[in-house]
Amino acid sequence: MSTHSERSDTNSTPVVTPRQSRETLVSMADVLGRKWHLVILHELLTEGGMGFGELEGDIDRISSKVLSDSLERLETEHGLVERRIVNDKPVRVEYALTDRGRDFAPVVDRIHEWGVEHDVRT
Repeated sequence: MSTHSERSDTNSTPVVTPRQSRETLVSMADVLGRKWHLVILHELLTEGGMGFGELEGDIDRISSKVLSDSLERLETEHGLVERRIVNDKPVRVEYALTDRGRDFAPVVDRIHEWGVEHDVRT
């Protein structure tokens, strides 16, 4: 049976077992299934690095607690966002996408495009 690290002969896409495929989808659902994660990622993709207050001001209806928790998860659990101290006094931090987060851009963009194409606004 194929393993995750094997490559197919026709391209460089890894060959995965059905179980590995399900595990990958469950992991992706954890990133994408959180209400504000896509919005935060999209904001950082389009605007670049931003302070907490800027993010909070640009994202309608998100609470400070939810934004803080989401940024922490995107940073520590998923490695998509990094937190940088840009000023010591007063302390000012900026959130930006990591390389891994920037690699995620086509996924975020395509989900956004699909939503516009199918008018999924509520």
